[in-house]
Amino acid sequence: MDGDGREDEHTETNPISIDMYSTKENIRQLTSLMVAHGVTEVVISPGSRNMPLAETFAHCEKLHCHAVTDERSAGFYALGLAQQKESPVAVCVTSGSALLNLASAVSEAYYQQLPLLVISADRPEAWIGQMDGQTIPQMGSFGRLVKSSVCLNEPSNDTDRWHNNRMINEALLALQLHHPGPVHINVPITEPFFDCSATELPQERTIQCVTGNETALFEAWRAAHAPMIIVGQLSPKSAKEIEPLLERIGVPVLCESLSNLHTSTAIHLFDLTLVAKKDLSHLVPDLVIYLGGHIVSKRLKRWLRNQPPKNLWRISPEGAVQDTFQALTHVIKATPLHFLSLLESHICDSHRMYFDIWQSEEDSVRQKLCCPKAYAALSVAYKFCEEIPQGSTLVLANSSSVRYAQLAPSQPHVNIYCNRGVNGIDGSLSSAVGIAAADTSRPVYLLIGDLSFFYDMNGLWNTHLPHNLHILLINNGGGEIFRTLPGLPDNPSTRTFVMASHGATAKGWVESMQCRYVSVKNAEEYQQKLSQFIQYQGERPIVMEVFTDPFQDEEAQKSLYRQFE
Repeated sequence: MDGDGREDEHTETNPISIDMYSTKENIRQLTSLMVAHGVTEVVISPGSRNMPLAETFAHCEKLHCHAVTDERSAGFYALGLAQQKESPVAVCVTSGSALLNLASAVSEAYYQQLPLLVISADRPEAWIGQMDGQTIPQMGSFGRLVKSSVCLNEPSNDTDRWHNNRMINEALLALQLHHPGPVHINVPITEPFFDCSATELPQERTIQCVTGNETALFEAWRAAHAPMIIVGQLSPKSAKEIEPLLERIGVPVLCESLSNLHTSTAIHLFDLTLVAKKDLSHLVPDLVIYLGGHIVSKRLKRWLRNQPPKNLWRISPEGAVQDTFQALTHVIKATPLHFLSLLESHICDSHRMYFDIWQSEEDSVRQKLCCPKAYAALSVAYKFCEEIPQGSTLVLANSSSVRYAQLAPSQPHVNIYCNRGVNGIDGSLSSAVGIAAADTSRPVYLLIGDLSFFYDMNGLWNTHLPHNLHILLINNGGGEIFRTLPGLPDNPSTRTFVMASHGATAKGWVESMQCRYVSVKNAEEYQQKLSQFIQYQGERPIVMEVFTDPFQDEEAQKSLYRQFE
């Protein structure tokens, strides 16, 4: 029987060793971050599955532990502590029905807006529903009555450790973010689990949520030797709002075409710069501010994950923990416009030197960059982006299309859109139709691949089809982007089931929708028809289907990157 009177069978065979902390790494991670986030009071109900949690908390000198046998009482006892202290209080219970006895206290904490941290030990997920003792699906036990609910893993690699760190930080921040409230952290614990011989807690990265007005932020900014701003996808309106501020702040702004930014401090070719330099030590930032939406470049993500800056600040108006670069230190709960306005009054002349280094490297890359000579998807997209007139709108489909656009010259005064929220290929054509229909006074150009087009071909089945839409469809007979995946074998099964190779053409469908159709099958035809396609004005949209060879497409990409290696 458990200490709380519940049956709790186990097959523990290791001798009991209670020196200090549990050897379970996730428990030590949790304890370290509880201390870092200011949790000082822990109410513990007895049990065996939560024994490693209880022992670790009890031996942590910065935690004050209270023993309360009945979980129902323990929950409200913790609630009373939280009311009086006006700070987060934890309550820790064993697995099974013990957790359910906290429901009344959790609901009261939710409606009183009290920061109650529920920590539950759990059985391994594999045993849930297998008629093993005290196994119930504990995740989701409190439904909408908690602000956050996370389930830790028992880490076996660095990704698992990072995942735990992020989830724990996120849950502990949620205790008081926006308004106080209860949070649930579930901790599955495998056997054996009585070993408490670890002698120290890990030094865990602590993520702070701040408003942006803190003096310490600006002190860190002024002290930085190599500060960088990374800007993800922005709407054209949002980009225009912050462009003057970024210009005056004067640090390198790494951004892709989806940012819609065109300041003199913008570094658009950072991806190729990272390819071109063997020694990148002089480019490594010590402080990064990340704002906006998604970044396409995997290379930039890997680079910063492998050498994380001392400070990485994510500007998030809603205070969301988005740890894209696995180095987040601060969530700044403010709009980009507001925070950059504050930052502008802390400009340092020394920061300009770091921008000059990045600009010099990008200039050398830009001198080499030119349209690939071979007739391939990359050269088609490159030339197309070069020719798009100012004052128009460019819509990019996902997969290859958006990546081709990053390698083409950025066009000022062209509004760029792409569905990068989830990055799926579905809906790119339909979104372009909607964008064109919303403002028919300016031309709208869509760059799209064959799989994206055929997947969303019903986007043309629309009674409101706008006349100002120009669709450049690159058809290379399948998902060409998958050829670039390292280690993917090129055989009939991968061509069928991964690349979705096909021999389809859009001609019949496009013409049946009364749209203008143009076909291109070689470089000469493309040269002749591109300007006509761009300048086309008719009563219905135009689709130019450009056929390329997938093997030539793959070689064109490789050759472009080879010239920078």
